[in-house]
Amino acid sequence: MSGSVLAISLVAAGLAYANGANDVSKGIATLAGSGVTDYRRAIAWGALWTGAGGVLGAVFGGAMLATFGGGLLAGGSSPTFLAALASLAGAAVWVVFATRAGLPVSTTHALVGSALGVATLAQGASAVRWSAIGGAVFLPLLLSPLVSLLLTGALLRASRARPGREAPPDCLCAEAENGVALAGSGAAQAVAVAPVGLRIFSAPAERCAAERPRALRVTLAHLHWATSGATSLARGMNDAPKIVGLALLASTLGGAPAVPSPVLFAVVAGAMVAGSLLAGQRVTRALAEGVTPMDDREGFAANLVTAALVTVGAVQGLPMSTTHVATGGIFGAGVVRGTLDRRSLRDIGLAWIVTLPVAALLGAGGYGVAAWLAASAG
Repeated sequence: MSGSVLAISLVAAGLAYANGANDVSKGIATLAGSGVTDYRRAIAWGALWTGAGGVLGAVFGGAMLATFGGGLLAGGSSPTFLAALASLAGAAVWVVFATRAGLPVSTTHALVGSALGVATLAQGASAVRWSAIGGAVFLPLLLSPLVSLLLTGALLRASRARPGREAPPDCLCAEAENGVALAGSGAAQAVAVAPVGLRIFSAPAERCAAERPRALRVTLAHLHWATSGATSLARGMNDAPKIVGLALLASTLGGAPAVPSPVLFAVVAGAMVAGSLLAGQRVTRALAEGVTPMDDREGFAANLVTAALVTVGAVQGLPMSTTHVATGGIFGAGVVRGTLDRRSLRDIGLAWIVTLPVAALLGAGGYGVAAWLAASAG
């Protein structure tokens, strides 16, 4: 393996590891925060579906690959191997720092900021395709958390219990209905019981368990697990192509045979899973406990909205931040409940604001040092 290929693989894996450590929380913080399960099981669940999403990104991430594989640069710009590598490294350094601080930040923001900083230093501001940055990057990044907050809040308000009424149903039950018939004749006549249909009904989970203990039940907790997995899957589909896109760009500029796309997707997906399992609890705890108390219904609604928005973004090539979308959903739950922690809101908001400029400085600084070393060696 050539030195450039090894460097690309290591830097991409490092960023993917940091992404897993910071971003696994976005799909499973509601599971732990609402008491559905503990942190260990929640993180394992999120890691599983993140890995699956990273692999699926190789199939459905073509639009995202195009955006991050050179679509941020103006026509005629010629990025270098060091520039592409520095863009990955600058994002990785910021995400690692934020994870250590327990701050849920956006890998997408970090990648964009780092790439802009590197491109501006290396080739000037004219090298950046600012129209693409505005329409395809900044607009979805800015609007998606607000949309998530509003949709989650609307969903919760529409489904909450009204005064004087029974709690809304959170359990779907299915039970076979038996029919009774007489078989035989005379003294040999017997009663035969046979299922004649399937009855499906909904009710609050406690009532369902008490009145229909033998029914097959699908509760809100089951659906919460499903939306959590869907959010993690969408996150993997959204984030893996971004990292792979820049890594492929670096690979083609490295003066060595390009690293095959499936190999890079495998490396990135594996590193995302490893980061989730080994270092995912710090940020998960911050989101699960620091923003607002939540129950099963609120966690389910936040995840449902997040999974829907991020999946659309991944397929359409709109680089939404799962961090912003998921946190916006949790903020929406806190607003409806009236328990949003303003200190956490301030800290997370500040981290979001500084991510772009700090990642740009880190990327540009890394590129400057690497270029100076390369010039000195030459």
